[in-house]
Amino acid sequence: MNRICDLRFTIYNLRFLKIVNLKSIFFFLFGLVTGWVQTEAAEVQFKTLELEMDPRDAEVLFRKEPYDTSTFPVAVVEEGRRIPGRVEVMGQFSRTFLKKSILIKFNEGNIWQGNKKIYLRSMSTDLSYMRDWLTWDMISSLGMVSPRVEYFRLNINKQFIGIFLFIEWIDPSMFERLGLGKDGELYYSEDTVFCGDMSPANQNRLEECWIKLSPKDRDYTLMRKLIDGINETPVEHFDSFLTQHFDVDSVINYLVVNTINSNGDTYNKNYFLYLSKKTGKWIVIPLDFDLTFGRNADPVLPFPRNILNNNYTYFYPPELGSSNSLKEKTLKNEQLFQRFKNRISHVLGITLEMESQGFFEKLFTEKKPLGGFAWFRPDEFRHHIAELKHAMDKDIASERYPGTKGEPFEQQVEALQLYNQWRYPLLKKLILEPTPFNTAHWLPYFIFPPLTPVDMSRRQTVPLIFSVTADVLPDDSSVVMVEELLARPIGVLDIQKLDKPARVRLEVETERVPESLPPDINPSKCIQRTWYLDLKTPDTILKVNVQLDYLQENSLHHELGEHITDENRLSLWAMEDHNWRNLQTTVNPIANVLKAEGIELVPSKVLRFVACEE
Repeated sequence: MNRICDLRFTIYNLRFLKIVNLKSIFFFLFGLVTGWVQTEAAEVQFKTLELEMDPRDAEVLFRKEPYDTSTFPVAVVEEGRRIPGRVEVMGQFSRTFLKKSILIKFNEGNIWQGNKKIYLRSMSTDLSYMRDWLTWDMISSLGMVSPRVEYFRLNINKQFIGIFLFIEWIDPSMFERLGLGKDGELYYSEDTVFCGDMSPANQNRLEECWIKLSPKDRDYTLMRKLIDGINETPVEHFDSFLTQHFDVDSVINYLVVNTINSNGDTYNKNYFLYLSKKTGKWIVIPLDFDLTFGRNADPVLPFPRNILNNNYTYFYPPELGSSNSLKEKTLKNEQLFQRFKNRISHVLGITLEMESQGFFEKLFTEKKPLGGFAWFRPDEFRHHIAELKHAMDKDIASERYPGTKGEPFEQQVEALQLYNQWRYPLLKKLILEPTPFNTAHWLPYFIFPPLTPVDMSRRQTVPLIFSVTADVLPDDSSVVMVEELLARPIGVLDIQKLDKPARVRLEVETERVPESLPPDINPSKCIQRTWYLDLKTPDTILKVNVQLDYLQENSLHHELGEHITDENRLSLWAMEDHNWRNLQTTVNPIANVLKAEGIELVPSKVLRFVACEE
């Protein structure tokens, strides 16, 4: 029955999907029926893992000094069977929290579900508990080489500890399971040195920058040859080089995933390279996704505030993150950049992409639809988030060792939804509808505008005026106002009442203290941004709920007045005919979004908005 509903939905939306010829329609529908095209994500399963330990060891495991490397006896209990091993704390920064990531290594000759090790990620640095799973789900849906990833409710001695993410250990046995052989070369970009960027400057530091995990020797010949080739190959020939030496899809998908989730914590660390002797090709596998989907590191704050902070962004372009020769030459090469654009379009749910599949080609001399279609489209993404929230709602409050302190779980989840709502139209326009500033030669990108020399103690501002005029139809449920030149969304209007097509304008003055404020309001308690909203169509009334955002990229680039102490207490004010009124405002201080309902627009009257702490 679900497949029939999916077919009806798909046929109705073929115009939106831009599948315009009968042959494409046939293969798309065939793929849908056979399960090759999924219009709805599979249900997320939360499993339970039962451990038995000495009660004192169980207490010490989570309460000992962060970098204590001691291990303790443990047994996994499954279907009446005890699987013995030892447990230890894993991770770097996450060790500083009570809820720590742990690794279980089974005694010789013992395995659990085909694994000699169990790695459970605590997700302590991400209070939504979703960013890692979402990214791995996107990776898996695109068919990338990746570990098995599942949520587990962890019990120790029948006491609930918390929700953890099981991530299969990335080692030769995983590649053997995936048909790539276990005799290849596996490298990990060392995450404490920040030099795994394949650059000429680091070509002679391979042993320092890369951990060779398999085989365990010090022979870096093949890695050195690869990096030499990357740097020596001209951009115009880089597509041929990549085809010869890499699983090209793994590179394209690596860039696509990092672009979708705005992952800047990579390219010089946090990824694996595997050379399969079966295929003769290198494969890229990313790792560590807590600083994604809006979360942003800070370049100047001391540890741990450089990671745990309130910074948030949705507007970074594809070249975000550290410089990396593989990334830059791929984006600059015309053919590879087109493949990147096609793949982004596919994940956004705009244009269905096809891939080769042997038996399918034999049967139909055609390609099968690539997985991951529409994964980031707002309706699909909301489905992911709602399903995850429903599954973990009750467990979050019952965790024995909660993660970081911060905004409530509901605000964390809403911030993910808002990230998708604002980033989706930005990527759609920035990459697929080129602007004057949008080429394959954006590189490099700086987190904030550089000074010469860069002053890392001075706040930096780039005051801009954004203006958007949009046509609104009575049937529209919402309109995202996207600025043309920089592709920046500047507001969202949820349409509540409109009797005929209308034109509406939203203008924003950014990074400057508002020229006018309500009486007795201290400017230092206000957001340094002003919004103007007006209706251009005569003889009509438009009623909307508004969503407006403000900037908090990092401690040197933001719009917070210096005396704002609690963003939850921010409130929108609207001025009309020189009179100010305070609006009932909902704030998401993580996503930096302010919401107000029931705003009525009439022609020839401009509403001015400011936001200040009460």
